[in-house]
Amino acid sequence: MTIQQVVAELENIKEQVLNNDKLTTDDMIEAIEDIISDCKDNSLDFTFDDEDNYGSYEETDFTKLEMM
Repeated sequence: MTIQQVVAELENIKEQVLNNDKLTTDDMIEAIEDIISDCKDNSLDFTFDDEDNYGSYEETDFTKLEMM
């Protein structure tokens, strides 16, 4: 997440808690913990330095592909 995304999420949480009497401190803490987890967890961030070396599916000629 970028700094701007984190700030936007925190502002959203603040607004929701201030405008909804049914939300508790526990709800707010849970939402903040989700943001912290998202910021720390890079296990789903799939980036490859050599992506450009493989070309795209649009460049691949599938017209001669044989079905087996």
